[in-house]
Amino acid sequence: MVLSAILDTSILIAAISTREQHHLQAAAVLREFGQGELTLPITILSETMSLIGSRHGVSLQREVLDRIMASGVAVLPVGTQVLARAREIDGAYADAGFGFADSTLLACCEELRVARVLSLDRRLACYRPTFAPGLEILP
Repeated sequence: MVLSAILDTSILIAAISTREQHHLQAAAVLREFGQGELTLPITILSETMSLIGSRHGVSLQREVLDRIMASGVAVLPVGTQVLARAREIDGAYADAGFGFADSTLLACCEELRVARVLSLDRRLACYRPTFAPGLEILP
């Protein structure tokens, strides 16, 4: 069985920085997935790069981008349809406080029909996809 999952910013930030509380946990869960099994929405990549740049500088930002590009992670473009679905999700789950990046991640789950998300953000678990009983949030 091929595992597939969508990546969230929190798991990437934790995996990158040994100073992060959940570094070992994040790095371990990423190692469980093989080539071609992970998808990274461009909105999540953008958020991740912005956080790395502001926290650690442009040098680490470049290094991380190079690693992501070499890793086989699929970077998913986000078009008008996904943005419209993200806005619907944001409205329907306004109390969860997902915001733009989380809402686009969830819309990408819908687009790809993937119910597994690698994230440290447990709020995402309240989302109910149209194609599955719920999301599996790992680790």
